[in-house]
Amino acid sequence: MFLRTLAAVLLFALPAWAQTPADCTADVDLTSDNGIKVAVVYRCQSTTPVTFHAAGDRAVARTSEVKDGTGKPLTPSSDAWWVEPANGVAELHYRVDVSGYAADVNSPTLAIARGEGVLTLLEGWLLEPRGYKKPPTIDIKVKTAPGLSFSSGLPKVGDVWRLSGTLVRFAGYSALGKLSVQEFAVPAPGSLRPGGTRAEGVLRLVMLDGFSAEGRADLTDWVKRTAEAEENYWQGFTARHLMLALVPMESRRGVGFGRTVPSGGATVMIEVGATVDKRRLFQEWVLVHELIHTGMPYITGQGTWLMEGAATFVEPIIRARAGWKTEDEAWREWVTNMPRGAASIGAGLANGEQPYWAGAIFWLLADIGILKATNGAKGLEDCLGGVLWSGMEARDRASVPEFARACDRAVETDVVSTLIDQHFRKQNPVDLNALWKDLGVAVANNGKVTYDDTAPLAKWRKMIVMGPPGRPPRHVKLPWES
Repeated sequence: MFLRTLAAVLLFALPAWAQTPADCTADVDLTSDNGIKVAVVYRCQSTTPVTFHAAGDRAVARTSEVKDGTGKPLTPSSDAWWVEPANGVAELHYRVDVSGYAADVNSPTLAIARGEGVLTLLEGWLLEPRGYKKPPTIDIKVKTAPGLSFSSGLPKVGDVWRLSGTLVRFAGYSALGKLSVQEFAVPAPGSLRPGGTRAEGVLRLVMLDGFSAEGRADLTDWVKRTAEAEENYWQGFTARHLMLALVPMESRRGVGFGRTVPSGGATVMIEVGATVDKRRLFQEWVLVHELIHTGMPYITGQGTWLMEGAATFVEPIIRARAGWKTEDEAWREWVTNMPRGAASIGAGLANGEQPYWAGAIFWLLADIGILKATNGAKGLEDCLGGVLWSGMEARDRASVPEFARACDRAVETDVVSTLIDQHFRKQNPVDLNALWKDLGVAVANNGKVTYDDTAPLAKWRKMIVMGPPGRPPRHVKLPWES
């Protein structure tokens, strides 16, 4: 595996952002005193008043000892505290009972506690400074008491985590308290391309309390092998900085709900049964699906179908190329489930109610179109990967047309933009029965998959799951195969 444990600290070339002054600094003391608590000192450069906003009433209720730089106590107006700057700096001091907030919310989408560890969106404890023309850049320094840890998906140099280009409320998850935290070096996006420059990113794996030592070892192995399967498809990992948090669930044995929050720094949360079944982990699709999201920007303007469709369509391809499922299983899944999205295609992708499978149909059509237009030299992986390699990452935002144009540039065609015009701007339906016939694939009532290699699109069908002949799939051994 290219993925390896970091011996000490990842060595990066000093990024450009580290040389750019921040608008705000947040000095954070993380302690454990009847629960996880933080004390924050904010200093924001400003000549006009700054308001610091909490994430709603429950966050306000768990925020205390709020005062300005002179020590004057402040009271909130609704969910915000107003600070007048002195000498060009608006300074705010406050404390948050993070464990209390997580207990109040008790939701993996917002904040949840296990033992003395908390997984929460950054906005659960870091107030959002407003009063700037664009989102302020915030440098966060976290000092942890002995035995405690902090992690996030934000880029980091030394002891500084930087939030830039987005608001605190969109900045993803953070993990605080007594946690299992591991960092792994991963090949940076696109760095495994032929002739590419080898570079490293970082995958931070966080596990909340509740897994056994053996379970944590199995989960770590699962994450490593899944990351390698993703690298094979994307020719590098999906993100330069990623935090993946696993939350144990007593009521579940397999993998449950997953959520990706891409802005600021890519973060993924996945619920996993506290009793870990090693074989079952590799039969699940959720982790592969969520990591695909981290290889794409957030698509604005009714673009859910594009993001979810890509993750739904590409997930079985990644697992098949890793050797974890067969080509027959991938086609059976598509032929069986894509009809659920056909009505949404006909209603227009912007208005459809089945974004997962309608989007998957779109990306199947795109894969076929790219293969045909390039005579098999390039496929959908070159389109999606090319967008990522161009610098359009998970932390970025793009419209549907912008993403389509970037995809087309990567494969030197107009396939995706043309399909966008047909099925996003317009409401052209797709005859799936005719498509299956043209591809030469059929699924019998007993589930058996058959192929017709004389079908007009059979040549391209053979390249969709396992890739073109010149780029054979790379098997990722399962634990029991090692």
